[in-house]
Amino acid sequence: MIRETDVVVLGAGVSGLTCAVRLAEAGLRVLVRSNLSSPRTTSCAAGAIWGPHLVAHDRAEDWALQSLEVFRELAADPGTTGVRMLWGVEAGRGAGRIPPPGPGAEGVRECDRAALPPGYTNGWRYRVPLIDMTRYLTYLTDRLLSSGGQITVGRPVTRAELPALGPIVVNCTGLGARELVPGETIRPVRGDLLVLDNPGIETFFVEAEEDQAQQLTTYVLPQGDRVMLGGSLYDGEWSTAEDPVIRRAILERCTEAEPSLAGARVIEHRVGLRPVRDKVRIGPDERHPHVIHDYGHGGGGVTLSWGCAEEVLQFTGAAAHTTRRG
Repeated sequence: MIRETDVVVLGAGVSGLTCAVRLAEAGLRVLVRSNLSSPRTTSCAAGAIWGPHLVAHDRAEDWALQSLEVFRELAADPGTTGVRMLWGVEAGRGAGRIPPPGPGAEGVRECDRAALPPGYTNGWRYRVPLIDMTRYLTYLTDRLLSSGGQITVGRPVTRAELPALGPIVVNCTGLGARELVPGETIRPVRGDLLVLDNPGIETFFVEAEEDQAQQLTTYVLPQGDRVMLGGSLYDGEWSTAEDPVIRRAILERCTEAEPSLAGARVIEHRVGLRPVRDKVRIGPDERHPHVIHDYGHGGGGVTLSWGCAEEVLQFTGAAAHTTRRG
């Protein structure tokens, strides 16, 4: 039975669930509505290493750092939350020196070239949060339900229905915003993630994206007895079908960087569509002030999630005040 609600959150990915948790723990009655269960959302196909990626907004760094503080706390119980603080290397292949990681990375130091995989010329070693999204989305769901929140999975909401869903509506639908917001130009950037048996890798490896036009990237992200390999950057690609050519290319690139992967069993091939736009959209709708948007995070949805949820909470308070006056 669905109880009376103060806020309806659309979307059960990381942005929607994080907003819902923050709102519920602030004392609001929250209902999450989604046409997909959390394990089927784009969030579950994320490699989820902390750091803004394919995201634009002048507040992005602030939101990322706010989220970082939360992830550091959650890393105290990785078995429950799926969040761990992990050391690793980011490296580049070009003649130029890649920039060091931005604020938030811990213990940053430059790598000796001899310690890098073949073909890489320079890099940095540092520590950041790494999130097992399958476990983390379950953690967020449990945390929401324990705070009195509710979740329903059903048909997609239509544009006409959106304003009437509740006293306050938070739109965290990612690419789905194209169908809900008139004139929205958000676009997909396909990402492929392979899940393998972990042969004993304990540190992450990420190739710096020096060429934004490239369609394949390289990252190796250990998650306990499994390791996540990626990835791809196919701008404008809507297909989520598994592609054996992409899969083979990812395996080759990652095994070149980490030879111990040779022969490891591939468990799963996940595909997600990053919701990319020229700028994260966060704030009230111009026509319906009680509708608050929070979408367009590109590849930074996890990284920005808690900072954006805090922003949504502030907008929710303002919207509630406006509604009462009306």
